Amino acid sequence: MVRRVRSGRPEDAARPRSRSRWAGPPPLLLLATVLGFVVAPLVDQTASTALAQPGPATSFVSPRSVEPRIVRDPAGPHDEDTGTARAGESVRGAKPVEPAPIKVGVASYNMFRKISTAEAAEDARRLTSRPGVDVVGWQEAERFGGALKGIAGWRTQTFAYGQGISEVAISWRTDLFRLVKARQYQVAKGVSYREGSYPFGNRLVAVVTLAERSTGRILTVVNTHLPQKIEDFDDPGHWLPTLNAGRAREQLAKVAGIWRTADRTSRWVAGTGDFNFDARSDERAQVSGGPLARLGGRAVSSYEELGTDIGPTHPPTGRNIDYVWSDKAAVDDGRMQVQAQRVLSGYHSDHRPMVVQLKLD
Repeated sequence: MVRRVRSGRPEDAARPRSRSRWAGPPPLLLLATVLGFVVAPLVDQTASTALAQPGPATSFVSPRSVEPRIVRDPAGPHDEDTGTARAGESVRGAKPVEPAPIKVGVASYNMFRKISTAEAAEDARRLTSRPGVDVVGWQEAERFGGALKGIAGWRTQTFAYGQGISEVAISWRTDLFRLVKARQYQVAKGVSYREGSYPFGNRLVAVVTLAERSTGRILTVVNTHLPQKIEDFDDPGHWLPTLNAGRAREQLAKVAGIWRTADRTSRWVAGTGDFNFDARSDERAQVSGGPLARLGGRAVSSYEELGTDIGPTHPPTGRNIDYVWSDKAAVDDGRMQVQAQRVLSGYHSDHRPMVVQLKLD
């Protein structure tokens, strides 16, 4: 047996026998890797537990995007609102939501200045408590401001004139509308006893701008009263040759101008008034300067939309002289729909209230 002979160097005799060489990663790197797999889950679990405990001064916001939403003010939009989106408006990035249509009942009522205050108050309460009546344009109301302002759930806008208030006023339900602004215009000079046989006071137009509470959209109401003795009863639908008729034509021209201004700033415009001119006769004759001829390009009456097959608003003469008008452009494009009209009975005045149901979109 041949034995392998080692070198004769002294150090060779003392050196231990060499082991086979490791070809993998360094031992320290391997150890660190193993410790990472064992310890890291424990650290992660501890950190997650710590995050789950609410800290007194620390809050955490998820990085996920938040879906924008429309914020509605339950009390309706206000002039002082700055940080809350009004109904129908959207937070940036949200898809706008179209407000639902609303139904509004608009009434016109000449109270007749010769009735008593108690009778006027009874009529006012009766009309405003009726379901489906939300806005009222009053004429001959100069003696009845106290009765009109005492209606629960309603607000009445009267206007100073002379030593008291003017004859035109407008009321509305406060849960449905809030007042934005109100103004009054003198649109024609009256006729004195010395000037004519049928005297009357200066002619006025009351205008209120209202915001519908659920949407903030604007409704403007225009209310007026034309003078008496302007229509020829012997030739219905034509002017009576009086100074009153001339002033009435001036008044209608001014009303058309006021309507045009309101139309530029409001989503909806409605008109009320005693026009002292029969709707049936005016539709048939369409006399120059008459209600239809003067306002027809701007407004449409409920009589035009729904017909004149309805009881008279002025029983003593059998005529329909009390009107509710809607903005023609809004009717044409569907923002306003004239849905129903009704003449009410049982009131103390020589006039009957005219009530028209409108759908506002």
